[in-house]
Formats: sequence, C-alpha cells, structure tokens
Amino acid sequence: MSNADLIGGFLSGACDATLAPDTRDAALKCLADWTGVTIAGGHEPVARAVARYADLDDAAAPLFAIDAEPEKAALLNGTAAHALDFDDTHIPTDSHFSAVLWATLLAMTDPKFDNGDRSLRAFIAGYEVAAKLSGRRMGFSLQFRWFHPSGVLGRIASAAAGAAFLALDADRAAHAVALATTQASGLRGTLGSMAKPFQVGRAAADGIVCATLARSGFDASLDLLEPDGGFARAFVQDGSAQLAALDTETLGTDWAVLRTSFKPYACLHGIHPSIDAARDIAGQIDPAAVTAITAYVAPGVKKVGHFDDPKTPLEAKFSVAFCVALALSGREADASGFTADTVKDPAIRRLTAMVDVHPEEGRKMLDSAVEVTLADGRTLRGETALSLGHPGNPMDWLDLGEKFMTLTEPVLGDRAQPLLKALRDFDSPGALPEIARLLRS
Repeated sequence: MSNADLIGGFLSGACDATLAPDTRDAALKCLADWTGVTIAGGHEPVARAVARYADLDDAAAPLFAIDAEPEKAALLNGTAAHALDFDDTHIPTDSHFSAVLWATLLAMTDPKFDNGDRSLRAFIAGYEVAAKLSGRRMGFSLQFRWFHPSGVLGRIASAAAGAAFLALDADRAAHAVALATTQASGLRGTLGSMAKPFQVGRAAADGIVCATLARSGFDASLDLLEPDGGFARAFVQDGSAQLAALDTETLGTDWAVLRTSFKPYACLHGIHPSIDAARDIAGQIDPAAVTAITAYVAPGVKKVGHFDDPKTPLEAKFSVAFCVALALSGREADASGFTADTVKDPAIRRLTAMVDVHPEEGRKMLDSAVEVTLADGRTLRGETALSLGHPGNPMDWLDLGEKFMTLTEPVLGDRAQPLLKALRDFDSPGALPEIARLLRS
C-alpha cells in the first residue's frame, strides 16, 4: 500500500479512534505550553507587525475561527507561538510541530460548537503523520541543507491536521497532505530574525488552504508522498535521506507526540544543556573573577547557535556564548532573559566575549559541558547528560504550569490560573467556550 493510501486512511478515521490517556495528556501539555508562549509572543514586535498586515490591529493571539478569517488567524497564531522561540520541539525531526498545529486548529475551531475533542484528535493525527513520514533523517537533512524544518515539515503537519478536523475522506485527505508538500518552504538563514517565526505562521496558514482546497476537489500528485518522490528528491537531491516508507504498524502506534520536548529556556533547544551545565556552577563563582570559559557542544549546535556577539534579543537566542554567560551571571533564561537590556549588559557582554564554543564529535545536541577558569587558577566544570525538558528528563505539569503562569499573568492577571485549568480539560464539554471567554474578557 502506498504512503498516500495509508495517510489518507489514517486521517479519515483519526477523530473517531480510541485515545489512550498518556497520548491525550501529552497533547494537552502541548496545548497548554503553546497557549502560554503564544499569549506572551503575541505582544512581540513580529506578531504585532503580522497583526497589522492581516488587519487585526486590535487582536492578540491566540485567535479562534470566530475572531478572524482562518488563514489570517493561523498566520498570527503561528507567528506569535514561535516569536519567543520558547515553544516545544520534536527533536527527531528538528521541528516545532505544536507551534504550527495549534495555530492551525484554533483558527479552524469555533468555540460555540464546543469541539475541543475533535481539535485534540486532529492535533495528534497531524503530529503523527508529519513525524512518522519524516522518519529519522529528513529533519536533520533539511537543517544540514539550510532549510527550516518547521516551515517545511510543518506544512505537512498542518494540512494533515486540517484534513482530520474537516473529516475528509481518505482520498481527499491524501490530496491535502500531498498538496502541502508543494508549498513547503523555510530557510535556516532566518535564525535570529523576525522571518523565522513568520515561517511557522505561513506553514499554519498554508495547511488550512491545502485542506480546504482538497475538500473542494483539488487534486495533487500523490507520488510526492512516497519515499523517493518529488518532495524528497527536491529537498535532498543527493538521495541521502528519503521520506519513510509507511506501513499499517507505523501510524497510530508509539505516538510521536509522546516524544515532545518542552523548553524551560527561551532559546535554541540545542543550547539548553549548556545552560543547565552553566547553572550547575553559577552559584559557586563570582562572575567578575572569571577569566576563561569553554562550552563543549555537539557540532551541529555550534553551527546553528553561531552568534558569538549578538546585537539583538533574537540573535541572543541563537548564541551559545550569550546563553552560557547569562546562566553564569545567575540570570533567568526564560523570556525575561532575552531583552535589549540583557544583550547590552556590560557584565554579560564581558562573559559572552570569553566563551570559547568548542564542538566535540560524538556529543549529542542534548548533552554539554561548561568549564570556567577563575582568577585564582581554579577550574570548575558543569556537565549535563540530558537537558531538562527532554522526554528522558521531562517537565511535568507543575513545571509547565509555572512556565505558563510566568508567561501569562502579566497579560491576563487573575484569568491565567482559570485558563490553565480549562486548557487541561480542553476536550471536556463546556471547556472550549470557557477558554474563549477567558482569552477575550
């Protein structure tokens, strides 16, 4: 059976399938985390610029279908969700699927119909299709070739979720996902700029277009979804990576959403273990007495987190040197740590300039070590084998709740706690109208 047939059949029944408790819980964590970063990110300059472009000057993300045209709502939702670079990650594909998927699905959801259960199932299905189709190498291969996997693979996820939400039959669902591959785009060169979160917003908006066109009878070449089809050949032209060859045991087992990594820090995921390692020794040093710093990272982390002398908060999020300096200074690396003031802070800039980012073959992106030499000749070393937030070292609901409150209380005040409670009951009767009310009060 072809990939297209398997994907179409899976999506056509996705909203009626049995949902295991752990899969539901993982999806709700993604929703809560997404909502928090989107509320905070909605006030960032990039999100406000997109709102003005979309004639939504008075609106703030997240938006539902009742708030704006679906494509415009998805564009703003996705841009805001990724504006802080604080959203969750599916590390095997180097993709921020939640940022795209929830941006899509809330933009298609009308709270008065109270269809949170359908939205949740469509989220899980879209995540599953994009992750399993991408396999183990496609995301890395895209990143290596200077594409932005979230923009490229995110369109597949968005269209798949849209097809499930619209209850398309197997044929129409397959065409929706195939059409999304023709719109896939996104460049890694946008790191440190407004264009990076915008690519996530575009992926969300395009997924709605593809699903809606497929419902209207639009056909695409289904061969694009095959392992060595036109999509894989275009993006990885040397054939070193292909889409996965799906089978009946692939989709809907060992759900991909269970391997979501959440971010305790508002920066490149690959920098997180360096922050953890620096925090291990931050309390033992006087930053003014530091004379040398070495951060040992995976080779790919040095390539992506390459800003040695960041000039803006967006560049600082992709600077190993800045993030290590921030942590050694005892400053928080949440959204409050990446501001114009911290980027200009003389003490942090002094430490940033000292950091030697040393790539080591064999290191993975989720382990790191930091060595600090002091004026008295001592050398202290912090090391992290697996960064906080990874499924092997997870953030639980308490961790995620604290992150959510930090992000949302400045915006929502006393509505933040009831909103978190309602999000945890997203698929229960009455939850969706309550969430919309709390967001719009």
